[in-house]
Amino acid sequence: MTVRHEAAHGSIDSSEHDLVVSSLERDQLTEVKKQHFPRRKLKGSELVVLWSLRIYLLFMVAVVLYEVCTGAH
Repeated sequence: MTVRHEAAHGSIDSSEHDLVVSSLERDQLTEVKKQHFPRRKLKGSELVVLWSLRIYLLFMVAVVLYEVCTGAH
């Protein structure tokens, strides 16, 4: 009864999951892969790190563009 209860709630181990996925046909497999996962709520520190990386990326793009422009002249 425990196995049925766990399977009904979607908690199966990785070997069972691999067996199920390997037995699916092509159209069934593509339908399983289209499963949508909602966005994760990020903490404040994670947001700070991500925004810092975005700002750094923009800065480095500007540096590279400047170097390309000055190198071309």
